[in-house]
Amino acid sequence: MVSRQAGLLLAALVALAGVSVVGGEVVDAPPTLTVENDGDTTYRVTAYTVESVEDALLTNFRVTTPAGENRLVTYSQLVWPAGYRNVTVTDSVPSQQVTVPPNEAVETEIRVWEPGDVTIYIIEEPDDETHVWSDMKACTERQQEHSIRLRDGYEGGGSTCASDLDLLFR
Repeated sequence: MVSRQAGLLLAALVALAGVSVVGGEVVDAPPTLTVENDGDTTYRVTAYTVESVEDALLTNFRVTTPAGENRLVTYSQLVWPAGYRNVTVTDSVPSQQVTVPPNEAVETEIRVWEPGDVTIYIIEEPDDETHVWSDMKACTERQQEHSIRLRDGYEGGGSTCASDLDLLFR
């Protein structure tokens, strides 16, 4: 009888934690991204997911420099804006885009994320495809919440990463 009660208790904890169990394994929920645009410009945010921080830093992008040259750069060279335009990933990595109009907020799940992935965000003005900012979220745990605030460019952001214990008390 004790094993039956333990099984019921485990099932209740999983239900309270808000995760699904399929075939005996916990299914990880993708990160939630909230982008708040407090400015007068529309922004496009593209999320890319890769397996590790090292892979993220070495992800290749084709850009147009302020002088009009086409150049290949890595994410590590996109961390700070340098006047690049037309930032386009050249590596085969999953991506997802969201466009945020002026004075609006958009919330979405990063569906291309898999457990353990690192998320790269490239923020651009879609009218002239000017690179505004880049951000990387290295949290690999489930139940992540990412946020980006925009006002005349990148204003800030953050992330929350839940541990396995946080999941039980959510």
